[in-house]
Amino acid sequence: DESLSTLQARANAPKVPGALEKAGVTFAFSATGVREPRDFLRNAARAVKAGLSPDAALRALTLDAAKIAGADARVGSIDKGKIANLVVTNGDLFEDATQIRHVFVDGRMLVIEDAPAAPRGGGRGRGGL
Repeated sequence: DESLSTLQARANAPKVPGALEKAGVTFAFSATGVREPRDFLRNAARAVKAGLSPDAALRALTLDAAKIAGADARVGSIDKGKIANLVVTNGDLFEDATQIRHVFVDGRMLVIEDAPAAPRGGGRGRGGL
């Protein structure tokens, strides 16, 4: 029931961050419109697969997001005096098989309980790019 222009916009959405990077535009990812929390990072990974450099994707999730929010003096990078919010993975953050191993919020490690595996394929994350 969606128009052709809506379908085209959705298909092209993962290409937009790469175009912004090439144009030198500072941007951040948003969770607006994301129905499932796991789709937030999946959408960033789609942008990487569509041409965004992994370094630019990581900046859009961290320091550039903090700068846009006016919070870069307190968060967004690992620097002395900043709040230590960190995610530790067992591989490349933008790869499907990568798992989050540890999460630190304000320097304190949170316990991550194993969640049931999400079904693969078919899921279509919307929004957030």
